[in-house]
Order: sequence, then structure tokens, then C-alpha cells
Amino acid sequence: MSGWQRLLLGLAGALLFLASFALLFTFLSTAAVEQGQIVQHLSETRAALERGNAAMEEAIARESAIPRLQERARSMGFVPGGEHPGLPLSLPVTLPPENAGP
Repeated sequence: MSGWQRLLLGLAGALLFLASFALLFTFLSTAAVEQGQIVQHLSETRAALERGNAAMEEAIARESAIPRLQERARSMGFVPGGEHPGLPLSLPVTLPPENAGP
């Protein structure tokens, strides 16, 4: 092999090495950008869910307040227990026979 052939072979090897390095750099950069986009999307989703949770917590607190519960109970026809006594309960005076047969 002559000197020129060795030089050309060395240059071709160097170019191949640089091209493969550039390709690897491109792939890694693309992967990093994709991961960054995924993280950004997840962050936005989390923020939206946290806002939704805060709104639900506020609604639950508002609806479960004692005055609001009393108002809803009254609108459905319930009355406080102290105003109307319940039905009196009593046991039957005579019990049916246990082994009543034909």
C-alpha cells in the first residue's frame, strides 16, 4: 500500500468517526428534547390536576358546611329531631309460638 492510499484510508476512517460521532450527538440531542417535552407535558398536566383538586376541595368545603347541610335537609323535608318526637316503639305483648305446626 502506498503512502497516498494510507493517507486516504486514514482520512476516510477519520471522516467515518466524525460522522458517527455527529450522528450519535444528533440522536442524543433528539432524545433529550423529547424527554424535555414529556416532562413539560407532565408538569402542565399536574398543574391542571392540582387546580382541579383545589376547586373540588373548595366545593366540598362549601357544600359540607353545617348551615348549608341544614338548609338542604330542610328543603328535602327533614326537620330537626327535637321538634317532633319519633314513633313510640313497643314489643308485642304475646309472642307467636316457636314451633307452630299444622
